[in-house]
Amino acid sequence: MIERLKNKIITKELAKLDLISGICGTAICNRNGLIIISRIPRHIDDRKFGAMAATMFEAIGTAITSFEDKVVNLTVEYDEEQLVIFAINRELILITLLKLNIDLGIVLIELEELVKFIQQFLEVE
Repeated sequence: MIERLKNKIITKELAKLDLISGICGTAICNRNGLIIISRIPRHIDDRKFGAMAATMFEAIGTAITSFEDKVVNLTVEYDEEQLVIFAINRELILITLLKLNIDLGIVLIELEELVKFIQQFLEVE
């Protein structure tokens, strides 16, 4: 019951991103790519999407270990869309699918605020 309530509250926060022009979908998954909450368009296989995003995020994290830093976010551009992946904590990532030519600055601010909300919400538990 508690997990369902947590998911409901986080899903409500994710729904607020739908009001931002250019955001096509969002998801939260664990670092292994298992989707926990998905607001990804139906034409996208969210299992593959989560696995691909988690793999890329973990790979870049591994690649920069020599810098003794952690990846905060990763942006990948495709032909028509772009993907932004944010670390929520050691277990979870936020994946956001965006249209290609949007004002990324505003979107990044909104995503950072959402990540902070989720971090604080999960810490309270």
